[in-house]
Amino acid sequence: LMLYRDLGRTHLRVSVAGLGTGGPARIGQSAGLPEAESHRLVRQALDEGINLFDTSPAYGRSEELLGGALAGVPRDRYVLATKFPPYQGGAVAEDPEALMRTLEASLRLMRVEYIDVLQYHGVRPQTYRAVIDRFYPVAMLAKEQGKIGYIGITETAADDPEHCMLETALAEDLFDTCMIKHGILNQVPAQRVLPLAEAHRVGVFVMASVRRSLRSPEEALATFREMESQGLVEGLSVTPEDPLGLAAVAQPVPSLTRAAYQFAAQSQAVSTVLVGTGNIEHLRQNVADILSPGLSAEQMAHLQRTFGHLSWPT
Repeated sequence: LMLYRDLGRTHLRVSVAGLGTGGPARIGQSAGLPEAESHRLVRQALDEGINLFDTSPAYGRSEELLGGALAGVPRDRYVLATKFPPYQGGAVAEDPEALMRTLEASLRLMRVEYIDVLQYHGVRPQTYRAVIDRFYPVAMLAKEQGKIGYIGITETAADDPEHCMLETALAEDLFDTCMIKHGILNQVPAQRVLPLAEAHRVGVFVMASVRRSLRSPEEALATFREMESQGLVEGLSVTPEDPLGLAAVAQPVPSLTRAAYQFAAQSQAVSTVLVGTGNIEHLRQNVADILSPGLSAEQMAHLQRTFGHLSWPT
């Protein structure tokens, strides 16, 4: 059975597994899946107990596909989170009304009257202040008009490995939710960002806990070889059967993806861990991974000791 957690200080309860429509898969768009198959994937997510769907205008036709898949589903059965991309040509967009135009397009594409969470998308530390000052009044107006319920912010992991933007944003306490890259190879958030989110009762979406580095044992071993060549790790005792070296501390050894999703979901500061796929079997497996019995204390400690210093970008 699906587990649900409070989304911070919002009045929403969300599934601990959420369906992300970006990333490499984009609910089947990247593989050229027919629209009907993407719809079937979203419906299967509902059947699995997933009630949180995260999307963005930047994810191809994801908003439109979600709108089609959820047509006819009672609106109180799901939580929709989309985004406003605040940049244009690499700089902060100049017109504050761009937020309202983008939001109204999202509402039309998803065939809904309101969006539960509107998030500023991929905000960089150096332009955080400009983004907030320019668009905050328009976002608040959209909230007053009932077009959105809550306001969130997402980081750009590749440009901000130390999560500086979120530290600033959480300290200012302007946001109901945030999205962060967190997992076995990105544990830095556990030091400051997750405790800050918990203190301010901000809901946390975790992205990219598996992404392009931990999808398979072969991929993980290639990632670790690259890390060793860069001097980031040394002396790892890993094999294709046990790519994280967990057998040395405790049995049973979970699968790679199970360990990755379990690690990401372990903190009670985390509201939901996003999974991204275009494949129904993968979706079922990802949900089972997140809901399975947790890693042992010894295994968690091993992963923290071995990989806790990393901020791996992919």
